[in-house]
Amino acid sequence: MRTIYQSTDDNGHTLRALKLSKEGHTSPVYLGLVIHDREVLFRTRENSSREFVLQKIKEFVAAHSPTMNAQPA
Repeated sequence: MRTIYQSTDDNGHTLRALKLSKEGHTSPVYLGLVIHDREVLFRTRENSSREFVLQKIKEFVAAHSPTMNAQPA
């Protein structure tokens, strides 16, 4: 298992993508996590690609981020 992406967003969520490679297998599995205060809020496991896992993480964060109040110009 190897961390291939890690970041923290403005809301304190840790966004992490891991690459899992089993011995004897040629195709890796990618695991995406969103963690906040040591609690896993979102987990995805994909065979396709690193970019697909990162897209799933971004979609989850966008759907669950606090709404911003629009201020008049």
